Amino acid sequence: MYRGLLGDFFLVRHAIGSRVFKMLIDCGVLQCIGPETAKPSTAQGKERIVANVADFIKETGGHVDLVVATHQHYDHLSGFILAREKFETFTIDKVWMAWSEDRTDKVANGYRNKMKKALAALAGLALNPRLAARSDSMQTVNDLLQFYGGLESIREDALGLAKPADDGKLGGNASCEAVLAWLRKRAGAGNVSFLKPGDVVRWGLDDVFRAYVLGPPRDDVLLRKLAPSKSNSEVYLARSEDVATVMGLAAIHGETGSESDGKEQPFTRLHQRRYNRGDKTDKAEPAKTESELAREQIIKLYETKAQNFDRWIDDEWLGSAESLALKIDGDVNNTSLALALELTDKRVLLFPGDAQVGNWLSWGRQNYPADDKPGGAVLRIEDILARAIFYKVGHHASHNATLRERGLELMTNSSLVAMIPVVEETAREQKTKKSPKGWAMPYDNLYGRLNERTGGRIIRGDGDTTTEQDKLKGAVFELSYGADFKDKDPLWAELRLEIG
Repeated sequence: MYRGLLGDFFLVRHAIGSRVFKMLIDCGVLQCIGPETAKPSTAQGKERIVANVADFIKETGGHVDLVVATHQHYDHLSGFILAREKFETFTIDKVWMAWSEDRTDKVANGYRNKMKKALAALAGLALNPRLAARSDSMQTVNDLLQFYGGLESIREDALGLAKPADDGKLGGNASCEAVLAWLRKRAGAGNVSFLKPGDVVRWGLDDVFRAYVLGPPRDDVLLRKLAPSKSNSEVYLARSEDVATVMGLAAIHGETGSESDGKEQPFTRLHQRRYNRGDKTDKAEPAKTESELAREQIIKLYETKAQNFDRWIDDEWLGSAESLALKIDGDVNNTSLALALELTDKRVLLFPGDAQVGNWLSWGRQNYPADDKPGGAVLRIEDILARAIFYKVGHHASHNATLRERGLELMTNSSLVAMIPVVEETAREQKTKKSPKGWAMPYDNLYGRLNERTGGRIIRGDGDTTTEQDKLKGAVFELSYGADFKDKDPLWAELRLEIG
């Protein structure tokens, strides 16, 4: 695990003598949203991941057998953008992505097209300085959009205006969509697999190991279930009314780059009126009609009076934009490719990406072939999780990305070790009016239970190396660290396991 990042960057290797199989699972870091003076730890992310990528290229010789891209978020893919010069000659044999990224899958295309339409509208609103400067909701929207790349690149991708990525080159403002396209092109179409739940795929030298594909689900309800139940209530995302409201706002205020047909306007065409908000021209204007004069008076009255209030009616509408942005963010997490990497001795390494509740719950919906014999024995998720000796903790140990009864409590192997790609200082810097203490990563209750389940064998992206080494004494894994980025701050932590 590459350290010092609020983002995932993992290298899995299988070695026999001088032969080495190399698998890269994600490569990203949270970008600095807001002034660097307020977020000094976050601002260091770019320098850190560039140094990490340089080390990674050296460790791998600039080639990997397999890249696993779990989902479309900046903190999982931005390394390919921020350190793009170091990836110019990087070679890939194969790529694994979730079925939700398959351009030939009708269900996946339906989800993606809906998301793109909403992202285009949100980006259009965020590019309007009048709205962004005034509204707390729009600040949240702008922050969340940073998880997909720059606003202009998001809009271009969503509207189909983005240029195809050149082989070996990504722009400095590339979107996550562009990164996935770059990975597909770099590996070649015949070497990209879009994995579905229940699939079993091979990895390692001579394909000696198996991997169980746990998620994301194809069930719509589970794909949209983001949070634990509370009083029988559920949290779903991308409600049609939120999309409609945001599209209407974008048609009025946005910079979407496309003409509206008027269908998304909040009023029928009969009652629609232009709202230029003080646009001026030097050209002589014809005499105004009584209707136009009335319209101007209404606008003048609205804008004059609104300055005396804390909120405009626009701000109420923008609450839907914030809600939609939050839901899309969770939805993308829930499309994470979740894998259980099985070793020849049947022990398991669990990599769930940032899967949220619905993704985890779906793992029990299918059986998994225990061997390669047609019609042979099958495994249930309980069997697989009971074999887990390694858990890459989901979503930086946030509150809703590790299931309890159907997740961590099923990881009963006494050898369990956890790795958390987190920098708590960076998480706490992400303060807003609604979250004055920043992000709770790691979440206290989850972290406490992880500590109990692992016997304290937790390796963190910001961990104390002396403490971690003490805790790993006698464990099935041997722990070591890479060269220091700064004093007592190594670039990576490695767990090594001998397999008989």
